[in-house]
Amino acid sequence: MQEPPTVDAKPRQPGASQVPGRNRCTNDVPAAGTDPFSQAVATIQQALDTILAAIPATPRKDQSPIDYVRKRQSVQPELIARALTAAGTAPVLQSFIDVAEARDNLAFTTAFRPVFDRMNGIAQDLKFAIDTRHAKSGSQALTVYHTAKRIVKGASGAAELAAHVANMKEVIRRGGKKKVTPPAAPAPTTHSASDEPVATKQS
Repeated sequence: MQEPPTVDAKPRQPGASQVPGRNRCTNDVPAAGTDPFSQAVATIQQALDTILAAIPATPRKDQSPIDYVRKRQSVQPELIARALTAAGTAPVLQSFIDVAEARDNLAFTTAFRPVFDRMNGIAQDLKFAIDTRHAKSGSQALTVYHTAKRIVKGASGAAELAAHVANMKEVIRRGGKKKVTPPAAPAPTTHSASDEPVATKQS
């Protein structure tokens, strides 16, 4: 008895090419779901949501002015700890610091500072990876644009490249440093004979 043909149970990704041996769209813009990094991004975004939900609530910026917060960052945690010790043993100092809140804030800083340092390092590494990839492909894209532009302008320019040059020209970064026109030199001052001082005859 002939066995029924097997059917691939794996669903085809939206926008994927129907040509055998190819798993990407033929369009210049990848279709949704075909980005090779989409799964990694989704995983990271989900992890960030979990991290955000795990961070204890903190005061909003409108409740803690930014300038006030920045100016107090030079205070060492050791000073806070010693101030707590002083206030705990000297009643005259207890009204100047909220002992319970200060202990909680110090514990928060001690616990989460290493987490922030690691997350900040990850963010910097990710930014450098993005910038490096962008710089390499950006340099190659500029080479393609300028090469096509020269070919079109040449004596044997390829007419089919003109449309691509026009298309790329729309997004080429324009400007740069503006040309500064030097101020005009002041005109030389001419003196008439009447402007010259007249020598007086001394008697």
